[in-house]
Amino acid sequence: MAVGTVYRADVVGSMLGPPELVEARTRFRAGEIGAAELHAAEDAAVDDALRIQEQAGVDVVTDGEMRRDIFFDFFVSGADGLEPGAGWVVGFRDEHGDGAMEVPIPFVVTKRLTARSSPGLAEFLYARERTDLPVKVTLPSPTLVSAFWTKEGSGDVYPDVLELVADATEIVKAWVVELAEAGCPYIQLDAPELNEVYADPRIRAEYEGRGIDPRRFMAEGAELLGEVAKVDLPAETTLTVHVCKGNGTQAWIAEGGYEDIAREVFARASGFDVFHLEFDDARSGSFEPLRHLPDDKVAALGLVSTKWTALEDPAVLRARVQEASAFHPLDRLAIGTQCGFASAAETAEQRAITPQTQVDKLTLVGRIAREIWG
Repeated sequence: MAVGTVYRADVVGSMLGPPELVEARTRFRAGEIGAAELHAAEDAAVDDALRIQEQAGVDVVTDGEMRRDIFFDFFVSGADGLEPGAGWVVGFRDEHGDGAMEVPIPFVVTKRLTARSSPGLAEFLYARERTDLPVKVTLPSPTLVSAFWTKEGSGDVYPDVLELVADATEIVKAWVVELAEAGCPYIQLDAPELNEVYADPRIRAEYEGRGIDPRRFMAEGAELLGEVAKVDLPAETTLTVHVCKGNGTQAWIAEGGYEDIAREVFARASGFDVFHLEFDDARSGSFEPLRHLPDDKVAALGLVSTKWTALEDPAVLRARVQEASAFHPLDRLAIGTQCGFASAAETAEQRAITPQTQVDKLTLVGRIAREIWG
């Protein structure tokens, strides 16, 4: 990370898909419009996402992931080896502890993974020409590829899911290098699945039911995540890992604090500059695990929720940053949203977060960062 570069007002990745883009994607899949028309709709949506972030006063921007169906679909669009099929079904819970929804993964690994060029490169090259702010590109962590693994569909080619994760590690490393060589200043790996398994015994039991040893997944997955950060990057490139616990509107996949993952992973993942952590409600536990984070690393505190619709109290946010500074130096802290606004290309209607709420929350991130750090 460039000396002294800390993006105090941070973002995660996805933003609400405008209805025009959702309609264009639907029409494209129905054969009613061509690729050029879809691309134009994506460009317009990216332009709008950049303007929203710029006007909100954040320090870094993304393209809103407007060209994706879901935040980790690069394993489909940037690699060979997956086919449409009935994969893992991800369950979300609500504040009552009930099942809020189930989301099926519509692709399955059926062949050995081989890399294509990173789709994130095109995202970056377009966005950087349309903003003066640093552009962040998000990539899936290697362990996220496990979402596409089933014992029935993938077991013949990858009897051990961690062998699949190892192949994905080499692919993600190549994507990181490709982006860095193109001048991307901020690259983020999204690793909710690793945090979910560390934090929540219910998720560990679920992995066992899928035929995945959760202890091996945690230990070896953490090592492979760290391997991605060992690539040789330019000094001005910031590398971050985002660890939430899966989010929908007023729903989540897992719950639990950061003590185990902080103790086991943070200190070992020495190649990462920033750890972006979810802290928008009580299910994430206290800030105390930040004591495990080396003092030269930045903790971006995800205090502004994309899951809850209510706008946070600025005084409470300032107080929470000060509380966190008891466990990690204030000059190595930042603030951001705890997750993306639309990780699965959802519209405002599906997400129950209005476009104005999105603007208000991003503006709040920028405001609090300026008030605390200037």
